[in-house]
Amino acid sequence: MLIAILGCGWSGLVISIRIKSLYPSVDVICIDKSFDGGLLRSEVVNGYLFDVGGSHVVFSRRRDVLEAILSLGGEWITRVRNSYILLKGFLIPYPFENGIYVLPPELRVKYGLSLIYAMLKYNDEKPNNFKEWIIKTFGREVAEDYLIPYNEKIWKRPLDQLSADWVYIPGRLPIPSLEDIIKAVAGIPTTGYSEQAVFYYPRRGGIIKQWEAAYKYADSLGVKFIKAEVREVKTMNDGYIINGWLKVERIVNTLPLKETPQIFDLPEEAYKAAERLDYNSVVIIGLGLRRSAPKQHWIYVPDKEIIFHRYAWISNYGEDTPPGRASLIADITIPPNQGVNLEKLTAETIQGLIELGIIRENEIDVIKAWHHKYGYPIYTLTRKSDVNTIERHLAEKKILTFGRWGNWQYWNTDKIYEKAMEIKL
Repeated sequence: MLIAILGCGWSGLVISIRIKSLYPSVDVICIDKSFDGGLLRSEVVNGYLFDVGGSHVVFSRRRDVLEAILSLGGEWITRVRNSYILLKGFLIPYPFENGIYVLPPELRVKYGLSLIYAMLKYNDEKPNNFKEWIIKTFGREVAEDYLIPYNEKIWKRPLDQLSADWVYIPGRLPIPSLEDIIKAVAGIPTTGYSEQAVFYYPRRGGIIKQWEAAYKYADSLGVKFIKAEVREVKTMNDGYIINGWLKVERIVNTLPLKETPQIFDLPEEAYKAAERLDYNSVVIIGLGLRRSAPKQHWIYVPDKEIIFHRYAWISNYGEDTPPGRASLIADITIPPNQGVNLEKLTAETIQGLIELGIIRENEIDVIKAWHHKYGYPIYTLTRKSDVNTIERHLAEKKILTFGRWGNWQYWNTDKIYEKAMEIKL
């Protein structure tokens, strides 16, 4: 039997590994147009290393999943998270509810009461949308000062038109604990989101080494690789024909669900569902600086006047950067109907970093920008039913769809690995 995996990003690789491990005698091929790591891609520009798909690290609330990912290969380094929210001039340690201990007493009380009042008032009330979830979980003051403006920046949609489904993915977001809130109001440091407090990262070469390790592991199991863009898949009585020439018996799709109706010739109902699926593209601006980085990893920026929602000192993740130099990346989300002017976005990013006091213009040695069409799946209010519709039509053709884009889920790499290990064909 020949099984084809469509798409060979992280999702495609781990599902290839899963299938080949379960069924060693089965032939597995992974088809992709680029084999460049996708969002897990790194690039060196004049000696500066950048993760060009944004800041990615390896962590998991499940030790077995974490160890399995690390065991795929490569050399890893352990880092203690040093991340912040930059709010009104304060660098608040992430997550916010734990980090407010650094604030003046009046702000600690303000945000502490907001968090506690939300717990008392809303308890287990189910929210109707994402905005309601923010307010009912964190209270109005935390919501209005931090989480609403930040999420409006990253999602670029009215938050009351987004579903809260994704926040219930285990390990996706930190959730406040009463004990930590009380300690933070009292000015006592605590560690929140503990599964991410220590993370792993490739010692050298950037985050693409995570993808490369999985690629090499899949190759060692006997997975084969074909470089081609999947344009069409036709169903036959005894299997499928890909691009008019490759015959296979089974297919697992990890390509974006939005594109599957055309590729697989699905019914009109699936086309309409795919049209409603929404997403943001992402632009990454990379700067190589003639200076050392502060002892920080990633920083969230809710300020609406600043174009990027996050920046990260990638040079603090691994051990690639020479002394006296630093690599910084900044993330900008772009709705699909909005044009992308990389030169303009780069200039606005640099200006924002200067205004925030993060960099000086005379420190900049290298500038480069990268644009990725698929950056973040959007949890519209109809996303769940639309995904179910497309998955149902694919299932009728006996096609499994999987992954961040194959299931239209905002999954970290550990969640993708975890889900892949549950699959049996």
